[in-house]
Amino acid sequence: MADITTTTKVSENSREVVFAFQYQYVDGGDESAVSKIDVSALTKDANGNTCTGVRIAECWWVIKAMTVEVLADADVDVIVMHLDEGQSGYQDFSKFGGLPTTSSYGANGTGDVKFTTTGAGAAGDAYQIIIRGIKQY
Repeated sequence: MADITTTTKVSENSREVVFAFQYQYVDGGDESAVSKIDVSALTKDANGNTCTGVRIAECWWVIKAMTVEVLADADVDVIVMHLDEGQSGYQDFSKFGGLPTTSSYGANGTGDVKFTTTGAGAAGDAYQIIIRGIKQY
């Protein structure tokens, strides 16, 4: 049996997108640079432009017995946020327009968002993460 993972697009419009991510360990182990947000698959703007990245404006999380690295995809993925073991939290970056766009991190940034986990290995190890991102074109 495999670990239980879900990615749910909660809402999307031409300006922003909200995703909810869940993971529950069953027997598979850690995620390694698993794609979570493919920006090219998001809805285009009114002019037909494709989304090239997101600026993380807000993030909510609950982590049990593992860590999660939120990564910007690039030639060498760059850690955008490190969510620590056994914590719940909320960060609001919207007062200054969000974190830099995910396509601006590293060499040849694609704008996509990935997750890597460490420490998953027992029943009950899990995360729930919600990200509100401002779309960049």
